[in-house]
Amino acid sequence: MRELFTLAALMLAAVPDVSAHYIFQQLAVGGTKNPVFKYIRQNTNYNSPVTDLSANDLRCNVGGSSGAATETLTMKAGDSFTFHTDTPVYHQGPVSLYMSKAPGAVSQYDGSGGWFKIHEWGPSFPGGTWPLSSKQTGTRTSSDTNTDADQYTFNIPSCLSNGEYLLRIESIGIHNPWPAGLPQFYVSCAQIKLTGGGNANPTTVKIPGVFKESDPGYTANIYTNFNSYTVPGPAVWKCGDANGEAPAETETGSEESTGEATPTEPEPTTFITSTIAATPEVETPTCATNKYGQCGGIGFTGCAYCADGSTCFKQNDYYSQCV
Repeated sequence: MRELFTLAALMLAAVPDVSAHYIFQQLAVGGTKNPVFKYIRQNTNYNSPVTDLSANDLRCNVGGSSGAATETLTMKAGDSFTFHTDTPVYHQGPVSLYMSKAPGAVSQYDGSGGWFKIHEWGPSFPGGTWPLSSKQTGTRTSSDTNTDADQYTFNIPSCLSNGEYLLRIESIGIHNPWPAGLPQFYVSCAQIKLTGGGNANPTTVKIPGVFKESDPGYTANIYTNFNSYTVPGPAVWKCGDANGEAPAETETGSEESTGEATPTEPEPTTFITSTIAATPEVETPTCATNKYGQCGGIGFTGCAYCADGSTCFKQNDYYSQCV
């Protein structure tokens, strides 16, 4: 009987802590944080990632090919928006924002058309640290507790043509170095209807198809010789680039003039461009905790690095485990 109890306990200990995963589930616009999955397509794989580079699930996650059950939010070109997660983004890796114009109603669009990237967050060098906290538009705001979510804020390009779009956020976890571990894609798509835009129609790429196993941002090892990084996918597109016309001029006459110059759209703050290089190297771990061993927590003084094939997941403030 004791042997059976011991075996059961070991099996429970071997179950990964899925609470360390996360999902982008809320969209905020104009200071209003909308209900969970009101304007974001709800996935059907809980908070598990997508790892197959050839899967259509890379577009809007598992179960996100249809938006029939999702409402479409009307936004103006240039509006600020924020994606909120259910829990903090634990895994090291880049976060990118994409858009894809639907040929008609976005609720009926599966994302099989073209996609373009409007922003990306990558690591800061020297040191190769991933951005942790900022209050500026175009950057990530991260919490330091399990109970609060992360926020990713940016603006819809003001020159985009009117229509209905999928607005996609993508986090790639590269905490388990390839090829021993597959990078993990955490993605969500919001449905928006854009008004007040210009006449830009950006050059696009296909998802799946744009991500390759040979991409340096896919194969990067953040624990060894990590001194530069290229975010996977296409270059960031912005107004003024190829196929990006200047924003349409605002009509005047009905509104009272203030005598002040019309402000131009600010250049978004980014942590990196496409590739950043620096000379210092990250210190190679001198120890390694075996899988299922403790790797952190308040008062913990042991080894904080996990052996190859596992990563350190925070279960609570007092205990983190290699899984």
